[in-house]
Amino acid sequence: MVPDLRILLDGDVRVYRRGDKVTGRVILGVENEENIVALKISFLGTCTTTTNRPVHTPHHTDADRSMQRHQERVQLFHFEQDLLSGSLLSTNKESRTFDFKFPEMTAPRYSKWQHGPRYPKGPHPLPPSFQTHTSGGQAVIAYSLQVTLSRGGNQGSTVIEEILPYHPTPDDMQLEPKAHSRVLYAQIWKPLADSRTVMDKAFSKLSRRRSAGNSGPRIVPTLHHPEMIAPGQNIPLYISLEDSSPAPIPRTSQCILDSVTVKISTHTTSICGQSATSPEDVELKRVTCLSKSNIAKPLPFHTKKKLAHNFRLVDDAECVPSFKTYTITRRYDLSVSIGLKYEGREFTVRCTTLLEILPRVPRELLPNRPEDEEEVEPLPLYVPREPSREFAPEYASIFQLEGASSSEASLAYTRSRGSSVPSSVEIPAVDVGMSFEEVAVRLR
Repeated sequence: MVPDLRILLDGDVRVYRRGDKVTGRVILGVENEENIVALKISFLGTCTTTTNRPVHTPHHTDADRSMQRHQERVQLFHFEQDLLSGSLLSTNKESRTFDFKFPEMTAPRYSKWQHGPRYPKGPHPLPPSFQTHTSGGQAVIAYSLQVTLSRGGNQGSTVIEEILPYHPTPDDMQLEPKAHSRVLYAQIWKPLADSRTVMDKAFSKLSRRRSAGNSGPRIVPTLHHPEMIAPGQNIPLYISLEDSSPAPIPRTSQCILDSVTVKISTHTTSICGQSATSPEDVELKRVTCLSKSNIAKPLPFHTKKKLAHNFRLVDDAECVPSFKTYTITRRYDLSVSIGLKYEGREFTVRCTTLLEILPRVPRELLPNRPEDEEEVEPLPLYVPREPSREFAPEYASIFQLEGASSSEASLAYTRSRGSSVPSSVEIPAVDVGMSFEEVAVRLR
């Protein structure tokens, strides 16, 4: 009969982080006398990638091609402890304790030709627990405890497994992200230069004369965006416009912010084996996080303008931090499209930049905030006061019972008690749509 084998972890079920200890007990129960050859427990992290590719054979059409399955399993680390060896157990239960610790770095090292330049070849920080389906298979990063029981004779081995969820700890815990400036010199806009004909432009170059009053502004856009962001943090997005004309003069007109569109792209790559001989799956998902048109807000020169309010990443399980490991990588792109207007002319500023999503900061590691910086403002204390009769309605104006029968009066009274809003009061329509200032980003 198969022995009873269980793993009991100490403490509550939680998400493990870098440097956390994994402790517990292994319970072994037998009903008959058993010869235990070995009882071992292993603590390991694995990175598994699978995919399917068609097999190209001559004299076969595409419909007749068979699929070949590719799989690679890489161990991120592996620790082992012996619990029992060479023991003869009678009818009872045995309990053995174990003690492990999550390492800070992975263990194996590969040559630079093993998985290609996009995947790390040496030890690196542990990636988070991860699982996704690709076009050909799936990619999984898992951390687990495995207990192997070997018995004498031809009874074989018994293996049980306990999955441990893991999430990295951020190295630099910043409560507020930093916005970096990126000057878009390749998108300089001359809104009034397009009104001139080709002959006028050629004549201006030949005569080397330029009218400062009619040249118009030379607008250089600058996008202020974050390079790193953590779930739950506000995403700072600003734009500023500079007039870089040779002789800038005070303008009577100014630019108008017409539209804003923000997208976040998720890139997931997984490889099976060497990059030169084995297939690689690339998954791209694009999420439109913000889309607003007809804003019609002025954009003065030399002034930073905020593009979104209360714009943040949703702190949920779908928001996986950026990582690179031996056979799986995950990265993000931030794409911003801004529509501008100047004296009836339109222009669109586009910018795509890398966005690193940091691990979420655990609440127990957050610094304590002062009492005057709480997010929710407390309600004022209740102060009792004397009731006022100044605005008290008259009883006869509410219940006009004169000249009505008892049944009608009872019916009117019941209706007035059962209705929370008088019939003469119109209920205004409620807009249930999400406003521009209340937007959250959800990654899938």
